[in-house]
Amino acid sequence: MTGPREKHEAALAARRAGAEALESKARAIGNGRLVAALGAIGLIGAIAFADMPRQAWLGVVALVLTFATLVVVHARVHAQKDKATAAMRFHERALARMDGKWRSFPSTGERWAVATHPYAGDLDVFGRASLFQRLDATSTRYGEEVLARWLSGEGAPSGIAEFADAVRQRQAAVRDLAPRLTLREELAALGSLLEDQDDKPDPRPFVMWAGQAQTSAGGGRLPGALRVVALVVPLATVGALIAGGMGLVHRMLFLLPFAVSVSILAALRARIQPSLEAASSKESALSRYGGMLRLLEDEELEAPLLVGLQKRLKESGASATREMAALSRIVGFVDARHNEVFRFFIGPALMWDLWCALALEGWRARAGKAAFGWFRALAELEALASIAGFAFENPDHAFPEIVTDRALFEAEALGHPLIDGDKRVSNDVTVAGPGHALVVTGSNMSGKSTLLRAIGINTVLTNAGGPVCAKSLRASRLAVATSMRVSDSLEEGTSRFYAELKKLKLVLDLARKVHKDPAEGTLLFLLDEILHGTNTRERLIGARAILMELLAQGAMGAVSTHDLGLGDLEKEKPDHVENVHFEEQVEGDVMSFDYLLRRGVVQSSNALRLMKIVGLDVMAASETT
Repeated sequence: MTGPREKHEAALAARRAGAEALESKARAIGNGRLVAALGAIGLIGAIAFADMPRQAWLGVVALVLTFATLVVVHARVHAQKDKATAAMRFHERALARMDGKWRSFPSTGERWAVATHPYAGDLDVFGRASLFQRLDATSTRYGEEVLARWLSGEGAPSGIAEFADAVRQRQAAVRDLAPRLTLREELAALGSLLEDQDDKPDPRPFVMWAGQAQTSAGGGRLPGALRVVALVVPLATVGALIAGGMGLVHRMLFLLPFAVSVSILAALRARIQPSLEAASSKESALSRYGGMLRLLEDEELEAPLLVGLQKRLKESGASATREMAALSRIVGFVDARHNEVFRFFIGPALMWDLWCALALEGWRARAGKAAFGWFRALAELEALASIAGFAFENPDHAFPEIVTDRALFEAEALGHPLIDGDKRVSNDVTVAGPGHALVVTGSNMSGKSTLLRAIGINTVLTNAGGPVCAKSLRASRLAVATSMRVSDSLEEGTSRFYAELKKLKLVLDLARKVHKDPAEGTLLFLLDEILHGTNTRERLIGARAILMELLAQGAMGAVSTHDLGLGDLEKEKPDHVENVHFEEQVEGDVMSFDYLLRRGVVQSSNALRLMKIVGLDVMAASETT
């Protein structure tokens, strides 16, 4: 059995060999095109300046046809090579993630960061070196938004049982997609070939255009009688042109129906031009979107959530793939107008713009409203495929068990998923339920903040339906709220202490809100170095009061502190508060950390040792004084 690394390496080698073979084929075809072009030019020259039989023109025609055929084949080979190269990038990125090099990826999700979010900023959900940057494999802005919403906890169903069912369905979908390496590769490859690669393409303008009713200066849909006009007038123009050429009528008679055609098109311009421009400019990659939709439509999926996404692709009565192919053909006809000769004579003579507008209107009436469902399904597939890639690349991560009968967070060998595996230290962590808290003490740099973030970020992964960095995890519906990273603001005139108070107020307000609505589950609070912006006495009084209020509101969580006095709460409330700690190991002047969680309150501190290590020997200075 081979692991994920070996599978990605094998696939990368195969795609690289394929790309090299296609490159060689493209060069050979390019040389053939050059030979055909030079041959045609040489033969034409020979006919012009030498005594060549008339049959030589057949050779010219054959060479021109060969050149045209090679142009088409050359374009197809280049398209295949581009796809193979895009597939190579998919596997290269996967290997980079497994090597810990994902922090340089451009997609950080920074645009989805909200300063007032209850936990995203503290838990590194968005931004550089974030959970989003680690997970994201989406190709469209729509897919990125769905993934961001899941990680932000937005759109979760109301009710504990409903929430648990939604998470379990996502877990099943992720399990189904994780081993489908070819499907995820093709989805990413097709997505990477979409235009506007400076940023992810956003299909929403197209979806809005497709779903809205026909609107224009004249208002309403185009009259059905225009179909008769669009048929009769071009037939009259072409018929008069042919009859004039045969001498049956005056040669200029075709100008009469041609003028009628131009007049009608001019009168309708304000009504049909916006639709034509919207179809041409907003969606020039229809065939590639269609290819992505085809992947979802044709794959034999098993997870109920994925099967449901497939059903959305037939909401219009026909398959999304066929409807998108039909629209792509119509847009191709629309874009034919850009040829100057076609625009000024052939297009008006055939009333081309009107026919294209009627075709677009018919497509929008038939399938336009279903387009939202198609692209929403594609966006969810992209988000699920991103989480599935994370699951595939980390087979040692476990899918959590969702508990509905009680509130709980119980993890075995819990680690932080954004720390590389060779540096990560895991610990067993349990928060028993509502009204329970861990008080985490320890020396500086010993791992207190990392533990809190590991609890929080794995809860975020649980709620999103992904695997967690643990040997096992049992968790209920938990709404996360944190107060960890706090900074002052010159712009707002806010001190660091006041900024922390505002964050703590947000946590308390959420605790009260969740407590009033049992369907929202239980609040999981994570507070790091609580109230360390004030003096020791007031900090201890305030921290005790805040922690007791959170527990009284039925919240559960963990708080880290340097105030060992906060550990006395375990004696006062032994069934609700548990002391745990980290500690350092010192050998001479060398300090090290094992990052292992231990029961009880820490018995040592290392602030003075750290000061001495960096050259601030305050003990010696105090003795001198």
